[in-house]
Amino acid sequence: MRVRSLVAGFGVALAAGSVAAQPEPGRLPPRPLSVPAAVVPAVPRTPPLPVAPPAVVAPPTQLDALPYPENVTPLDAGLLTARRTATGWQVAHGPRVFRDLGDDEAAAKEIVRVLREQRPTEWVVIGAARPVVEYGLQGGKALVRPSAPRSVTAIDLKSVRVDAVRGVWVVRDDAQIHLNCGLHRADAEQAVAAVRRYGFNRLGAVGANPAAPAMTFLFAALDGDGGALPTVHPLAAAMQEQSLMRVGIPVPGVGYFGELVRIEPRRVEARRDGSDWVVASGAEVLGRFGPAEFTAREAARVIADGRFTEFCRAGGQTFFLVNGKAPTRVPFSTVGRRFDPTALRAGPFGNRWAVTENGRHLFDAADQAEAEGLVRLVRHFGFDTQCQVGAPPRAGISFLAKGR
Repeated sequence: MRVRSLVAGFGVALAAGSVAAQPEPGRLPPRPLSVPAAVVPAVPRTPPLPVAPPAVVAPPTQLDALPYPENVTPLDAGLLTARRTATGWQVAHGPRVFRDLGDDEAAAKEIVRVLREQRPTEWVVIGAARPVVEYGLQGGKALVRPSAPRSVTAIDLKSVRVDAVRGVWVVRDDAQIHLNCGLHRADAEQAVAAVRRYGFNRLGAVGANPAAPAMTFLFAALDGDGGALPTVHPLAAAMQEQSLMRVGIPVPGVGYFGELVRIEPRRVEARRDGSDWVVASGAEVLGRFGPAEFTAREAARVIADGRFTEFCRAGGQTFFLVNGKAPTRVPFSTVGRRFDPTALRAGPFGNRWAVTENGRHLFDAADQAEAEGLVRLVRHFGFDTQCQVGAPPRAGISFLAKGR
């Protein structure tokens, strides 16, 4: 009698599961019930209807509009290959370079593995100045595949939003910060809109350096497929905000002005990026040098020898800091131009705004606020020299320094 009651209860549970598993429009279907064969009693019964997750999630009838057009490129994942070149590892899409990875062989092979298994037909990149986040589509719809990178974070679709933190725009939910978009609020708004439009509930990262992944991309996963939402903890959230790799530059009397990126001096290198030579620290490009390989290598040596820990951009100017302070040694190999920071003035210069020194043009500025911010920034850090390696901006890099 006990066996018969167990069998009857088991059959009722199966029948109830087959009826309740109908997904709502636009929501991911639940994982199908899986029962080991050894547990099922050998009695005649009507098998439940199979409930298998589709490869592509059907979007809602009314898709949320994106604030900006998508930057879409057709993609055939079968053409992706990881290859070694004279300057490092690349992911190639047929004859075209899909991604330069420098010396990160593992990241190149991981990108190929994940995309081949997910099989997107379109690839979308968000990022005005640099790729902030990417995602794949298949026929304009989000993909749901079991394959995922080794580093996955869950996104809470209910609380995901754009927020301002330490002078930069981020994409976050109640639990954590997911994307740092720097000064580009439009990138953050586009990323949040894409998450809501396609139901992306996972963020994957590929690369050896967790703080600066080689590629970060959105995808959709069934509930329970890894990446569980972490518990919200105020202290953990505050620590994450303090450890951001990209923040605004705090300037007294101005607030946050420009953008500061933490770099690793030992990882600064000269490498090819398409037809150009660039100097970069991980994924962060510090300067472009066109075809001038020797000049790029010289610039990389100057930056590494200076042991700079932060790279900053503000009002069209670039400079380096060492643990938040101005470097006190100007490299001998750079071309330097001295100026008196106490004599700087912000004002009109011809038909544009500029920073001048005793009437001599020093820096261009977009408007009065930017010109005044530059003057305060220069005086705050005590800069008195403008250095350059090569011929910036197209074939070199310039930076402010403290020579005396």
